[in-house]
Amino acid sequence: MSLLNLTNDGLPNILVVLYATVAKARALMSRDDLIEAVAPKNVVQDSRLARSTLTRWTELGLFQISDGGEQVTLTEAPPNDLRCDADVIRATRVAARRVALSERNNIELWAKESARSADLTRSLAWILAQDVYRLKFGDVNSLELNQIADSNLRLMQNNTRVNGLQFWGHFLGFIRQPGGGDVDPTLAIRDVLDDCINPGEELSATEFVRRLGKVLPVLDGGEYSVAVSNRLNRTALPSLQPGQLSHALSRAMLGFLADQTLQFRNPSDVGSAILLTGQGGPRTDHRYTTVQRPRRTAR
Repeated sequence: MSLLNLTNDGLPNILVVLYATVAKARALMSRDDLIEAVAPKNVVQDSRLARSTLTRWTELGLFQISDGGEQVTLTEAPPNDLRCDADVIRATRVAARRVALSERNNIELWAKESARSADLTRSLAWILAQDVYRLKFGDVNSLELNQIADSNLRLMQNNTRVNGLQFWGHFLGFIRQPGGGDVDPTLAIRDVLDDCINPGEELSATEFVRRLGKVLPVLDGGEYSVAVSNRLNRTALPSLQPGQLSHALSRAMLGFLADQTLQFRNPSDVGSAILLTGQGGPRTDHRYTTVQRPRRTAR
């Protein structure tokens, strides 16, 4: 199983329709009923992609299917406020990302077979460690060759996997455009802000980053980010200064600073600080010791 193989393991848009259909069902649905609702025989000649998407995300734990396939349910109850398509997409994204990054599905982060979601997880951790202002997906093959010496650990030497990373990375909130584009975890971080800092709360900047890495472990300091970073050739990807955030995380923080989703302060030189990174490198004018979330945040 490889989530990066779109042809064999399904597409984000199909996952959204599957999730929405189960979440909004007024009666119990069997597996066959669900597939017929998503890919009707009189409309879709081949339902294999719908079936493979359901199968993979059942294996990952997003769905549960009873023995015999007579009942399909969501493992976690859906939100109550699925009022529009945007609500459904967000609910699916949040649930899928939580499942994909879960410890259960990344026990063997470097597995080549039966990887569950580990190939996606370590690929996300790797691109989020790059200089995202200069990263181009057409260059990821050569970048990976320079940074990962062990050929058994490389994933981006196959265009199928690169395409899978682009589509799933966008859907899960780490890439701006579908099918590739700017690496930017702003959407993923916005989804989990409530898990990291409450409206009106103020934290040390380092504690806020630690909490982010706990909830989104492909970001700075997160378990998967550290595991991938430890396998990289550091001469090919220069190390950061103490407290300096990656380009990717800094890009999101600079955006939150601009729209006042978060307020960053440096009330004193006491305590540890974070240092944001811009296109030209470390931004010494953006060194902060505290982060506060206003009671009413931007959207």
